[in-house]
Amino acid sequence: MPRKSLGDRNRSQANKFYKLSMADKNQKIENLQWAEQSARQAILYDYTNFQNWEILLKLKNELGDESGIYALLEDLLSVLGKDSELISQLKNINIFPTCFDLFYSILKREPLDADIWWANVESRGYDLNDFIARCKVMDFRDRRSNVIFGRRLERVRKYGLNETFFQLMPYLLAHRPDNYELWTELGKHHESLKDYKNAWMCYDQVLQFNQNDKNKSRLSNILTHMFKDDNEIKPNKKEIQSFHSRLEQLTSTIRNNEEIKEIEALNPELNRLELKLKSLLESRDYQEVFFMSRSLMSEGEMWAEPYFEEARGELLND
Repeated sequence: MPRKSLGDRNRSQANKFYKLSMADKNQKIENLQWAEQSARQAILYDYTNFQNWEILLKLKNELGDESGIYALLEDLLSVLGKDSELISQLKNINIFPTCFDLFYSILKREPLDADIWWANVESRGYDLNDFIARCKVMDFRDRRSNVIFGRRLERVRKYGLNETFFQLMPYLLAHRPDNYELWTELGKHHESLKDYKNAWMCYDQVLQFNQNDKNKSRLSNILTHMFKDDNEIKPNKKEIQSFHSRLEQLTSTIRNNEEIKEIEALNPELNRLELKLKSLLESRDYQEVFFMSRSLMSEGEMWAEPYFEEARGELLND
């Protein structure tokens, strides 16, 4: 998740070296390079602040780094869920006179800040139906775009469009089950509807990636005081299995049966489910492995736990 304070600190450092490069011509290139390094770190820590991207673009322009400018704009478009081919089409023209116009026009249409984005929706400067359609077809495996669109979904729920929030949330979480911010929002949504079972399962999911979260223990205390037997309204194994199976289905892709057969021939002692998990891991489909192995574990199939742990680790390190 973005770390604003570290992003701000590195951007401040980048600006400091940039000013030094303007004041000392003899050390200009060296200071610009130090500034660029800090600016890269600023984006790494907080890609949701346009100022971090802006200072890096300024430095790329000052260094005359044409390929770096293209790469930055392509990366920005990727984070915003846009087709980077839009920038690739411009590679046959001189990018320097237009790079800032392109940068600001991209952010005017697709702001990184969720509050600014929602203000555009309210002023009818942005079509919410377009957002809904894009969420259903986008690849949200990039952690950054998942967080950005997740925060937009939080605004959708905050301003009363609960049905839209509930409709789109699975598309993001199926691609990045480690987005604990969105799991928390979904849990709060279920809790507001007094759907405590689903809220419980969402908060349980949060704990897989943010062990210090207090929402599950808070909800447990509420249920203990509200019901004499809170076990009746906590999810059972079948409900937990169904919960994960629904998300697993969204991550599923068409598998090549020959690939499964080949692994089976090499590992005759493995069952078909384990073969599928191994195949998914080899294909780096960590999202599907996460939900499938979690569902199996809820059925008591604890042999799936190593696959679950490996998938969770890969998601956290991605």
